Amino acid sequence: MHSSCKKYTCILGLVSLSIITASCSTASEKKNEISHQNQTQKASSHLAKLKNDDGFLITSLPYNSNAHLNCILSAQRMNCGSINLIDSSRLIKVYSFINPSYGDSVVFPETSTGILLIASPSSSKAGNPEINLTTVNKFGFVKSITLDASQNIVINQKYEILYKEDGKDLKLKLNDQGEFVK
Repeated sequence: MHSSCKKYTCILGLVSLSIITASCSTASEKKNEISHQNQTQKASSHLAKLKNDDGFLITSLPYNSNAHLNCILSAQRMNCGSINLIDSSRLIKVYSFINPSYGDSVVFPETSTGILLIASPSSSKAGNPEINLTTVNKFGFVKSITLDASQNIVINQKYEILYKEDGKDLKLKLNDQGEFVK
């Protein structure tokens, strides 16, 4: 073989080797990315199944009342994504302040200051959907507010409650004592 052919063969071999190496590292990166995605999915599904100190499944934030009410009406009530329904009769055994006429409720993670928040559906005297938000602070004091749920109620990760009343967008915040403040 001529020396120029050997040179080209050697260069071609190096190019092939670098392409193979690049594709292997890309495959390895893809494998790591897929593994990371699977771990993230497992962690998020595990997070959705966390329980509070009283043994109730926690519903993660953000929350929206439409998803809660649709889950209650669904034929597959136990498969509602992040909404973990808890029968009011079970809640009453631990939280005596829960009204037995409430529908299936959700319990949220405690705030950083130890406030427990529970959302429970009910109906107004006129038959309109309502969401009763109840808090318990670290001293055991209970506060409640009832909001019209005919428009979606949202609770974000900062425990801010966004809702509509008389066509106006309103916001309540949950303070360190478990009170709803504007």
